[in-house]
Amino acid sequence: MHSTKTELTQFAKDVITGLSKVPKAIPSKYFYDEEGDRIFQQIMDMPEYYLTNCEFEILQQQTKNILQAAKVLKEPFNLVEFGAGDGLKTKLLLNYLVDHQADFTYHPVDISASILEELKKSLGESIPSLEVDPMNMDYFTALHAMKSLNERRTLVLFLGSNIGNFHLDEAAVFLGKLAAESKDGDMLLLGVDLKKDPKIILDAYDDPHLITAAFNLNLLSRMNRELEADFNVEDFNHHTLYEEKTGEVLSYLISIKEQSVNLASQNKTIHFNENEMIHTEISKKYSLEELDSLAAHLDFEVIYHFLDSKEYFTDTLWRINK
Repeated sequence: MHSTKTELTQFAKDVITGLSKVPKAIPSKYFYDEEGDRIFQQIMDMPEYYLTNCEFEILQQQTKNILQAAKVLKEPFNLVEFGAGDGLKTKLLLNYLVDHQADFTYHPVDISASILEELKKSLGESIPSLEVDPMNMDYFTALHAMKSLNERRTLVLFLGSNIGNFHLDEAAVFLGKLAAESKDGDMLLLGVDLKKDPKIILDAYDDPHLITAAFNLNLLSRMNRELEADFNVEDFNHHTLYEEKTGEVLSYLISIKEQSVNLASQNKTIHFNENEMIHTEISKKYSLEELDSLAAHLDFEVIYHFLDSKEYFTDTLWRINK
């Protein structure tokens, strides 16, 4: 398994940097410790969190068409997946490929070592003939690491609306770097949540069961566990809003009173004003026209937008042209 430097060191650095800024912000990738992984599994099971079911429908019903359009069934290739998670939806593609004797190696990429270990174990049990080489690193490190793979064509998977965790300009930078690190003819299957009724969107990120709130607040608990911080989780609230013009869902933690928090392991004290917010996540929604425009400004050709029956979500297939 590929690995990076100790995550805790980078976590501490990013927390101190983020909480020292105005406004305060912490990268959403730090949601995913072992407890965060567990809570996110609960989120994906919520009826309000439509994204999982919509993409599952696409991959369940259109896998054959997707892989035929990607032209990966008749020649050896690399399958690289960013943000692999538990692999539930990806197994639909993997099973089809293995059943049709495709020649490929699966490289799941995730910042969470624990979720990669669980995924490799699960795949070993369910698809024992599958060759799996996990990459435990962040996205940009993995983009560079792709160059160390063989000369085969590559199909990159970026499912689950993970691209929505970037602002539009950041998404363009990431996809531009992906294009730069890829070969002519490589493919990208990009899972994207589409713009729709704002209430449907907001209910997925601020649910009545308070599971999304627990997911957000766990970030404070993680700092307590790993950085010897003394956050009182009850002194913070979960808050989300949806900006319809940009299509961005923004998530925050709000301090309900003026307070100071100590990070003992870092010998650092952070002050919060009453109602001061920590920005923790963005989840951008796109229109198909925005996706077409984004691809056109980079080295991509849109092959096809595969949609679910409600047209809430798309797995859009792009080809890299150089």
